[in-house]
This record gives sequence, structure tokens and C-alpha cells, in this order.
Amino acid sequence: MLRSSYHFGDDKCPILACAIHNGHDIRPELLRLTGVPEADRLREEDPYTGTIAELFSNHIILHSSRFETDLNRSSAKAIYQKPEDCWGLPARTGPIPAELLEELQTDYNDWYVILRYQIERLLQFNHKLIILDLHSFNHRRQGPGMPPDPQAQNPDIIIGRNNLPQELYPWIDQLRALLDGKEWSGINLDCRCDVKFSGGNLSRWINYNFSGRVVCLAIEFKKIWMDEWSGTVYEPGFTELKAIFGEQTMLWVESLLQQSNSPPKY
Repeated sequence: MLRSSYHFGDDKCPILACAIHNGHDIRPELLRLTGVPEADRLREEDPYTGTIAELFSNHIILHSSRFETDLNRSSAKAIYQKPEDCWGLPARTGPIPAELLEELQTDYNDWYVILRYQIERLLQFNHKLIILDLHSFNHRRQGPGMPPDPQAQNPDIIIGRNNLPQELYPWIDQLRALLDGKEWSGINLDCRCDVKFSGGNLSRWINYNFSGRVVCLAIEFKKIWMDEWSGTVYEPGFTELKAIFGEQTMLWVESLLQQSNSPPKY
């Protein structure tokens, strides 16, 4: 079974934060077949996004690695088996036995069953629900100490509106505006929508299955708060960035709750 932490501190809070790429653990029988070195796996995972999720009273955090099962892909593509499944990296040193592959696919399906149950449960207490699908992305692909990738294609925070109708865009833009330009570590944060990432399977699945009552946004944080090659976190910068995101998101939600048409029906 995939290792996940489920915390529901306030069922009446209309926010659920998820960090599905936070984890680094791989079951031993699969780790033996994993060809990607640990440092490379960590770089392609989204470490510490679980601590962002913990800003919110309701959160789900994955401790299993995306290199075991990637919940942000469809069930047919969730288990990396060849280099083209994971950015050209050597996914496996040999084929995954059929029995183990079946177990991994069952784990994937079971996780989504639990997620459906938890969303439906929260909807018993909330007329609408906002889900934050939290991720991070690399921006120094050229190597350690090399210049960062161009800012034009790599905002500091990206809000993905995957599978959401345009009627919701002005409502979502209120969050973008609250985050954009905020001062952090000597810069003004650059927050834009749908640049480079617009969301993956998780947000598509939620927005399709709970259309009209749930809105899932894929939030991508550029790894300006850590060294993506060594894994070192920059403090107190990361704590300050989390505080900005948590405070502005809560202001946004509180404002929405006061608006009779938020989020609008679609």
C-alpha cells in the first residue's frame, strides 16, 4: 500500500491540500529494480511540499515516491518502466514481475478510492471545496552553479487551471494577484497561470468527477527556496515563502466565502 498521511483537523474548512510527489520511499522489492540513482530521484521528486500542505488543517501527504507509483498520471502510465516514462532516466534495471506490477496498480486504484471517500465526506460539511495540488519544479537543469532557466518560462509560482472552464478564471486570478509581486528574499514573486505546468492527472480527475462542487488547482513552486542539486533547503527563506502562500491563500478563501457567487457554478 502507498504510504500516505491523512490529517483532517477541521472538517468544516473548505480547503484540502495534497502533496502527492512529496515522498521518497520505495518498497524494497521495487527499489532493487530501480535504475535511477537516489540523488536523481530526489531531484525529480517534490521534497518538502508536504510541509506546505501542513499549513492547512486538512491535508494528505504521500511518503511513497513517484518512482514507485505516480499518482499524477493515469493508471496506465503511473508505474515507470522504461526511460521514456521518466525524462530519459533509467527507470528499471529489469522488468517488473507481473505480480508486483499488479500490486502497484492496485495501490494506485485504492488510493483514489480513499481520496474519493474523503472528498465526499468533506462535501457533507462544505457546500464547495477547494483542493490545492502542491508541487515543485527544477529551474537549474544545466547543472549545479549554472545560471537558472529563463524567468519568462519559469515563474516563481504557477497556478494550473487544468480542466477548469474559463468562467472560473477571474475567480482564480484573485489568488494569483494576491501572490504576484509579494516581496520575498529581495525579489518580488512572479506568479502566473498555466505557464509550463497546468496540472496533471490528479487535478483532471478531481475537476472531472466533482465538477460544480470542487475546484482543484495545481500549484507549482519553483525551487528557489532550495538547492535542487544537493537538496539543501534555504532557511529562513522557505519558512517565509510558506507563510506568504498560506496567509494569502487563506485571505483568498475568506474573501470567496463572503461572495455569494464563489466559486461560480459551471
